Amino acid sequence: MDETLAGAGAAPLIAALDSASPDRAAGRASIDWDAVREKVAHRTADLESTFAGRGPWADAVLARRARELAEVPQFDDQTGIGTPMLVARGAETLYGLELRRLGHIVPMPRLARVPGAPPAVLGVIAVAGRVMRLFDVDRLCSGTHAAGGIDRPGYAPGYAIVLRTGAGRPAALRLHEVERVSDIVLPRISVPAEAGPLVRAITADRMAILDMEALLDLVKT
Repeated sequence: MDETLAGAGAAPLIAALDSASPDRAAGRASIDWDAVREKVAHRTADLESTFAGRGPWADAVLARRARELAEVPQFDDQTGIGTPMLVARGAETLYGLELRRLGHIVPMPRLARVPGAPPAVLGVIAVAGRVMRLFDVDRLCSGTHAAGGIDRPGYAPGYAIVLRTGAGRPAALRLHEVERVSDIVLPRISVPAEAGPLVRAITADRMAILDMEALLDLVKT
């Protein structure tokens, strides 16, 4: 007999079955219905605890989740899953910038020089109503002088890439060309020291993958 017959409304059905079948009624005397009802009650209580986030089953799920969060994350080349990046060119170098660290991408607005600014700061620009410093990515990474019309007053060719600086000072990067957005698998090859502290990796096609955390720390100060 199904255990669910022990629930509400089961008694009339049991009586009807008993009267229709004497053999069934005789066999029913050996069933401990109190034990059945107790078992059903325990299972119901377990389900209620589970849905409320309690009980052994819920504890097991939470424990498994804790183990998953504690696992050491794999590098991109181990999983085969790339990181979404903006691929853009400086004066001579191809750069990869992690997409989630970027805000707006706009053609270069008018540039205002800032007397006494560090060499990497080209000046200030206004994007979407916000005034921000414009950094030259080539000078940040290698210290070399940027080429391509940068010395013309109020003008710089290329694009301004606005960074997501959070509560820090707003800032943008100047790049010559914006090529595409791609999922880039990061190589685990060590980066040459001459690449500078802002380069996280160099791909097989000689793309310099920027360390966006280090770069943001630099421009926010």
